[in-house]
Amino acid sequence: MSGGEFLRALPKIELHVHLETSLRLRRLLSDRDDPDPLEPHLVADPSRFAGYDRLRRLRYAGRAGKIPDRLYTPDNIRAITASLLAELAAQNVRYAEVRVGGRRAFSLLGVHGVLEAMAAGMAEAERAHGIRSGIIVTVVRERGPEEGERVVREALACRDCPVVGVDVAGDEANYPPPLFARVAALARDAGWGVTVHAGEFAGPASIWTAVYHLGAQRIGHGLRAVEDPALLDLLRDRGITLEVCPTSNLRLGLVPSLAHYPLRALMRHGVAVTINSDDPLLLGTTLTRELALVREVFRFSDGDLAGFMRAAARAAFSPARERARLGRHIDAALDAGRKARHGCF
Repeated sequence: MSGGEFLRALPKIELHVHLETSLRLRRLLSDRDDPDPLEPHLVADPSRFAGYDRLRRLRYAGRAGKIPDRLYTPDNIRAITASLLAELAAQNVRYAEVRVGGRRAFSLLGVHGVLEAMAAGMAEAERAHGIRSGIIVTVVRERGPEEGERVVREALACRDCPVVGVDVAGDEANYPPPLFARVAALARDAGWGVTVHAGEFAGPASIWTAVYHLGAQRIGHGLRAVEDPALLDLLRDRGITLEVCPTSNLRLGLVPSLAHYPLRALMRHGVAVTINSDDPLLLGTTLTRELALVREVFRFSDGDLAGFMRAAARAAFSPARERARLGRHIDAALDAGRKARHGCF
């Protein structure tokens, strides 16, 4: 079995993927012969900007143009969710946690309406493709802690929706984690996981405060943890997992090249690391491509790639039984790959 064949056969887990910053709505409407052209509206060249401002502009440019309000319907949200999960299932992704936090969708449909529509799309994808999934509700820092609390409380009222966690995202430099302590407490009280975007556009202090003030179990990106050995010790000893997104960080100018990505340093320190796609269509990537890239750049073995997926299985905000099931599938694929490579059947 070649490396490419193993990568295709490897059961995968996606823990960091955003729903609303994709082009799926534009594709969906094109498929339905909608008369409105929805080409992305480039207000500025994202390459001219740096840091979080670059991220905001890149995501705006990558959205499906100026989408009219009438297209924010439960059926479209359902279809977009099902489409995303179908694309992931085609890569042999067995479990995904999909993030949603769009203010416009929440305003037009209500948090409950968006989550119910996503739940319908997830059920559809599981029936059609066997992929299981959960929702992570994203609280955007710039909107303030009060709105964050409101969003989480409304999500809590959607008792039949497969919400598994809360994410605190956005401008970490100007809106530090302690502002959102109540948001994280509400999530923990509900039995949900807590993940925090940190160490992406701000330094190690952002990760320290995410852990101590929000009780983060996972850190979105977190690559700047490598600057602080004591923080690496903390992440390792507490079993806090980093959701790294190599192409995203490269496109946003956080590293000069993938060869400079601190993946090996994090792993040498014993920090749990997962590989993710972040905004796959916006960034022109997939989870499979991310794994292929890091294998090529860092000369990872099949066992290393399986290790990333095992880390994702352990860190997933799903029930223990589901995490164990995913781990067994990953181990079985690695064993089958080794036997095929050595001619043992």
